[in-house]
Amino acid sequence: MEKVLLAIDGITPDKKAFNYAVELCTRIKAELNVLQIIRSQNVNGFLAKAKNSANQAKLFFEGSMMAAAFAEAGEYETANDLMNEALKNINKLLPESEKSGIPCHLTMKSGNPSEEIVRFVQEHKDVVIAVYDPPGEKDRDISDRKIKKMIRSITDALSIPLVMVQNDS
Repeated sequence: MEKVLLAIDGITPDKKAFNYAVELCTRIKAELNVLQIIRSQNVNGFLAKAKNSANQAKLFFEGSMMAAAFAEAGEYETANDLMNEALKNINKLLPESEKSGIPCHLTMKSGNPSEEIVRFVQEHKDVVIAVYDPPGEKDRDISDRKIKKMIRSITDALSIPLVMVQNDS
């Protein structure tokens, strides 16, 4: 079955981008793969916020390179906090996919979004289109110019279309 990739750049996904990807999947009868990428340089800023939030569920998700990297460094609480905050945000949107009957698979990575998106598409040959959700105002620490440059590098490396959904913020 064909798949649509929704690449979320940051901790907080944009509902508009998520809904666009779900609607696209419905139209072309595809599954949705969500790739949530946390930039390495955003980790420290996030950790300060995450440590202030109370009652986060402690969940472990195998296969996450990000959590594994922190766990290997002995930062188990950091790995769990980071994963939980990102999952809490994406889980607010997943019911939209379920309502539409669209199978949805979530992968979380830490790193450079352009590299992670290209790597994901190269490893998943059934992805036919990628939707990019740029960092929202809460997550943004890069300029629009850098985002445009990154998009150019992604489109140059991909053999499939890339759609960027503008955030409402």
